[in-house]
Amino acid sequence: MIRFFAGVCVLGVGVSLGSFKVAAQKLSGPVQEVVDAELAFAQMSRDKSTKEAFLEHLSADGVIFSNGEPVNGVDAWKKRPPGNGNLFWWPVFADISLAEDMGYTTGPYQMSKDKNGDPFAFGYYSTVWKKNGSGTWKVVADLGINFESPEEDNHPLRTVRRSSSKGKKPLQSTKDGLIFIEQSYTQWLNETGNSFLPEYFSRECRIHRSGSWPYTSWKVIENIQEDRQFYFEPIDADVSESGDLGYTYGRVKIESRDGNMEKASYLRVWKREPDTNWKIVLDVIGS
Repeated sequence: MIRFFAGVCVLGVGVSLGSFKVAAQKLSGPVQEVVDAELAFAQMSRDKSTKEAFLEHLSADGVIFSNGEPVNGVDAWKKRPPGNGNLFWWPVFADISLAEDMGYTTGPYQMSKDKNGDPFAFGYYSTVWKKNGSGTWKVVADLGINFESPEEDNHPLRTVRRSSSKGKKPLQSTKDGLIFIEQSYTQWLNETGNSFLPEYFSRECRIHRSGSWPYTSWKVIENIQEDRQFYFEPIDADVSESGDLGYTYGRVKIESRDGNMEKASYLRVWKREPDTNWKIVLDVIGS
């Protein structure tokens, strides 16, 4: 699903949307850089257009997802006509690598036909950010889910406690190494037909699936029962310079009980916590 957003609350400003009051919030430390990048991205979408915002903030090789296929975001958005729809979205969770070169944010969105209209579409976005050679944050992957109505809770912006990176050596992690882990994980998933395996997840995990609110409790995730079969095809990955944060993405086919097959895409964010192997902190399946 390609994200169409055109609205955001900016730092120092509170914006009302229906029963929600989205207040400006700040996080301590470098993770605020990623939040600021997300807010600037959304503000440009509001002030100008969603198309201009994506073309400005996407990396040249940034990936978005359309009809179950990962595509180059810049190429895809250049071909799209300007739209009149208005999307409001805001981050409720953000994290950043120890090298401060890669991060991600996720949060709700609501779409209306214009700035004054009532929302008619709802969901959660997930964006992976990476600094380019000039030190500017750019979107390298973006995937959303949708559901029928907005969440009742207005979640505060938060992150995870992170230790200082001063004096720490980069972890021995490479893109090829994460691809190997992803391939091993998806092979296990394909053998079981599951969309996830709890033992691969961090305690700070999030699972996003269309039609359901995000699952953010490890105890909840451990007890999820799935009634469909999932078949994954990994495509690519990337890892931060510090080797503690990375992401993977690819295609997924979803088979229902009646044998119907649906095409979708997936995006996973992986994190290496102190003295542990790679763990999944965000798992998204969308179209």
